[in-house]
Amino acid sequence: MPAIGSRESFSRAADWRGVCAAVSLSVLSGLGSAGCASFPGSSSAWTVESVVQRGPYLDVNLSTGGSTRRFFAPASEPCRSMLHVEAVVDYVNLGPLGQFQAEGATCIPAGIGSLAAWRDERPRPEVGPLPSKQANYKLEYEDKDVAMVRGLFPLLGLIAWPGMGDTLVVLPQTPACKALISGGVATIQYRVAGVDAYVLLDNDKLCGLAGLIQPIGER
Repeated sequence: MPAIGSRESFSRAADWRGVCAAVSLSVLSGLGSAGCASFPGSSSAWTVESVVQRGPYLDVNLSTGGSTRRFFAPASEPCRSMLHVEAVVDYVNLGPLGQFQAEGATCIPAGIGSLAAWRDERPRPEVGPLPSKQANYKLEYEDKDVAMVRGLFPLLGLIAWPGMGDTLVVLPQTPACKALISGGVATIQYRVAGVDAYVLLDNDKLCGLAGLIQPIGER
């Protein structure tokens, strides 16, 4: 799928532990986050660093305060016009995923990347070591960079993901992930620390989740 635009450098795994202090907001409205206050309705300016269309979604990286975060938005208006490279938009802390605003228009994200950052910005849930459950899914979309599999993925509520039922999971096209994509069933595991908030497992195969999307029409 062709890129709508990109900058030469951005980190898909930026450390977001200092974001709350930088922008004075938490994405998870009303839930707060570790070490900072949540201010529903507060906003901060973000710059769009890259946009790639993947099926009906825009895969968007934005930056603020020297850090980068990944979102997924509908590839329709007003999101398409608003989210273009070098655009500056206001991120407003309203709703479970927040929203982007510019020139009187509002774009509601469909999903999030940077899952470890979302995990790290809120208090740790009281869970045992490496909680795991079975996930069932089927391939919905793929390109050379990512695949999106759709199904039921337990444990996502541990980072306050609002889509507790049908969810699209974004996976990188690594050899381990490719081996799991076609299987349709794997173990999903939540991790309290490290670069991956969630992984899919099957024997010796391990695939870190790159994003979560609420399917269009089900939000």
